[in-house]
Amino acid sequence: MWNDDRVRDLLERFVPAADEVGRLQRGEDDECRLFQQVAEQGHHAGRSQPTSTRQGIYATAPSGRLLASINHNDPARVAQMLREALGAWRKLPESERYLPETPPARPANLRRLEDRYPEDGLALRVVSRDLPRRGDRGRDWRAAAWNIDFAWFTRAEVESWIGAAADAADGAERDAAPVETPEALIRRIARCHLVDQVRGQTPAFRDEWVREASLRLVRESAEEDAVTFRMAGRVRIDGTGRWIVEGRVPRGAPQEPADERLTFEAELLGSVTFDRATRRVTAFELVAAGPRSGATRYNGRHDDPGPAPMGVVLTLADGTPAERVAPAQIWSYGW
Repeated sequence: MWNDDRVRDLLERFVPAADEVGRLQRGEDDECRLFQQVAEQGHHAGRSQPTSTRQGIYATAPSGRLLASINHNDPARVAQMLREALGAWRKLPESERYLPETPPARPANLRRLEDRYPEDGLALRVVSRDLPRRGDRGRDWRAAAWNIDFAWFTRAEVESWIGAAADAADGAERDAAPVETPEALIRRIARCHLVDQVRGQTPAFRDEWVREASLRLVRESAEEDAVTFRMAGRVRIDGTGRWIVEGRVPRGAPQEPADERLTFEAELLGSVTFDRATRRVTAFELVAAGPRSGATRYNGRHDDPGPAPMGVVLTLADGTPAERVAPAQIWSYGW
């Protein structure tokens, strides 16, 4: 039985790294040019249309010489690719393994999205997946698909939201009036983080598609400086866009944009704890669950438009390098 453990064993012979492919395939700095050199030797070689992608898994020598590549999530196929890469590395002459000189350091004026990580704000891990339903979802990877993203909030946004609620709760009775999340923030959560990315990529919802969005904080407990709130709310999203849905017609056949209606109606439940002394969120969990429908270009719903239940869970990110990845929809934040 092939599993992820076999891939992990092989990875001990490599130096794993991950990055956002959109910047790499379009950028003009040294690291982008090196990636483009590698990608043009691999499984996406020669594709130059603006909608093309170079996403995948590449095994490469430090020199930029491709050893092997694949764009698949089957552990057996990935393991085979890694074995091929090791074989190619052993055959590669020493003179072709490394760059002739040390690459230059990243220029100080070259900013990456990760540089905007909210060190003094709030970073959340966002996991989305389909929920149990009647009927057969198939037996391939899609039946158990899930995806991960991140949500960021600046310190000022946290203060205007959870910090303000904590300050208002100071000395208040347990049954104090609920505090509403600022409209701009709950609408951003709805637009950017309650999207259907379970199977693939999808754009943010347009603001006008958010028909309803609310999230109330009700004080649950207070111990010294820590204040815990229950969160409850609701979102209703309904809008129609126009695009091509990949997979709806056979590969290579003419494809035409068509109107696509997207919906998501979800109840929101959760809790959050805020430390008034440090002005930091110390615990956070928010669940959104309800029926979604529709398909976008790359989200893999061409044969599963719904309606069907979907769930999204937002929890504290741990701050490790792997969890400092910029939100996929950061372009829609308005920062």
